[in-house]
Amino acid sequence: MELKKIACTVALLGVGSAFIVPATIAAPATGQSAYYVGGSVGQSKFKDIEPGVATNIDDKDTGYKIYGGYQIDPVWGIEATYFDLGKATANGTILNGSTVVPANLSAKASAWGLAGVFTAPITYGFSVFGKLGLVRSELKTSVSAIGVVGNNQKESSTGANFGFGAKYDFTSNLAIRAEWERLKKMGDDATTGETDIDFVSTGITFKF
Repeated sequence: MELKKIACTVALLGVGSAFIVPATIAAPATGQSAYYVGGSVGQSKFKDIEPGVATNIDDKDTGYKIYGGYQIDPVWGIEATYFDLGKATANGTILNGSTVVPANLSAKASAWGLAGVFTAPITYGFSVFGKLGLVRSELKTSVSAIGVVGNNQKESSTGANFGFGAKYDFTSNLAIRAEWERLKKMGDDATTGETDIDFVSTGITFKF
């Protein structure tokens, strides 16, 4: 029985003219900064652990991300992100010769991503946003059991990343935001297994 694994990807998105910001494009608006960096902490959920082959499943963990971006205008921007999505664990059984023995299963994921961001202002200082891009992820899985040499696997893959959220600008340089994201197709069915990961987070953004 096997735990579906989750890959952490390094997303190299949009290499091409569609993501090139011309030097003639100005900052979003007077008094607002075009460049920003930030960090968020939240909860990840591994979507494809099979309950039929594992017990004591813990498919949620604390994760974080670090991001930076450029606001092309008040509506459109681009954003690069590093994700550490934590790990999922479970207990199961494996065959050791002719004997079935208990085993510990785990999967750990991380990723790099690049996405386009669409922002819609609602009221003064408050806005909602959506994002769509790609992630390059890496999924590491491990199976361990008494009397069995550990079975470790690692796969890198490329998949979609999309989500939505809301943010509030306290000042022209400081904002908070909350968001939900999904990272798609992490891992490989033939080795680690393939899964999606949901990530809900809150964080602080500093504009400069």
